[in-house]
Amino acid sequence: MPIINIAKGVKNSWSAKKEKDIRLKSFFEGFSNRTGPLPSIPNAKDHKIPQDVLHYVKTEFQQGTYFVRIPLVEELKEDGKGGMQVALGSGERREALYTDCYWNTSRKVANVDARGVENNSTKYLQINKEAASAIHDWFSGDRDYSIQTALIEAGDRYLTDSQYWAENQELKTAPVKKIIHPNIAFTSMTPGALTRSLNYDTYNYANDMTALVNALSMLTPDHVFNLDALDAAIDYAASRIAPLSWEAEGGQKIEYVILISPRQARQLKRDQEWKDVMASAEVRGPKNRAISGIIGTRTGALVVEDSRSPVLSLDNKAFRYMTVKEANTMDNFYGLGALQRTVKGPSGSATGTMEIARILGRGAIGIPKVSDVQYEQEDTDFKMREELCGELNIGHNRMDFKGLEGRMKNISSALYFTSTPTITF
Repeated sequence: MPIINIAKGVKNSWSAKKEKDIRLKSFFEGFSNRTGPLPSIPNAKDHKIPQDVLHYVKTEFQQGTYFVRIPLVEELKEDGKGGMQVALGSGERREALYTDCYWNTSRKVANVDARGVENNSTKYLQINKEAASAIHDWFSGDRDYSIQTALIEAGDRYLTDSQYWAENQELKTAPVKKIIHPNIAFTSMTPGALTRSLNYDTYNYANDMTALVNALSMLTPDHVFNLDALDAAIDYAASRIAPLSWEAEGGQKIEYVILISPRQARQLKRDQEWKDVMASAEVRGPKNRAISGIIGTRTGALVVEDSRSPVLSLDNKAFRYMTVKEANTMDNFYGLGALQRTVKGPSGSATGTMEIARILGRGAIGIPKVSDVQYEQEDTDFKMREELCGELNIGHNRMDFKGLEGRMKNISSALYFTSTPTITF
């Protein structure tokens, strides 16, 4: 099957023009270290936690290398010596943890049949340009989907599903293990309400999901995302998540971003105390950030409505995400691009869906990006069937650091669950 030669300059032009569009159209790109006047991107040798929610890593990948290792050296913790106490030999060894951020290739193909039009004609190039635009739009939605899955289950599907590695000569199986987020809270949670194993080496996804569903089943439909829930989520983050370094208009510090679903946003905006707070608020959002859906700020947390928020189905013991197909599918009741939700059952019932607020701090998602979108075109059947393929080499990894004895530590994000209420319009 011959490959049609599209001039390299033309393909580069498509990539250059659309790469910025991908960043702007992707919901999460407003939170990355590639947006706005921010410090230079730390490389793989830095012993630092990245300064932003999405942390892009650019490095040289050798043949057969599919990850970059990012270390974390913990702070000194033990008491020091005083007076005439002997200090020699009391040196404290700091624990070194690390996370491996993997990447893979994703491709999307569009049909560009020209039915006999010559490949150097203006019309032919226009057909390909429109196909390139559609492919970029697809990648934008797919990357949002990938980040959502990485936040909740450790990596995007290209890293966790073995079907994408079966033909790989070195690995054969998926390099990233699906792990439900180690930092989980929910309304009315008490100590011991959720028992989990956070040992990476012995982690069992099914057991962990069962424990999570059993704990959430005790909630009622009245456990919604009001101001009390927001404050609880912020309190949970304050003792577990490394804060961001953003500054909003008026000099207010933004330490966390909290993404909430449209249902949670409706609940919060109906809370009278929240209304009173917002009525007198001077700061509504950060400066120079291309973020839509900002609801307001609360004690250093930026609250943003995310229309592509995932849900947890208690009945099926599974997370459901807004895929590119879901985003473009019309439902008679829910409309375009809306995941189906079911009201949470009464306390003790593992039925219905749960809304998921995502609390984002410093370096929540690690993204090794090997290349921007690249194009190749191929024809078959004497040029009667022609396709344009876009290829992207990238990965989306939750920044879980692994230490001694399989211990897993996440200091960059968390999930906060509330009940799905009765849905009416």
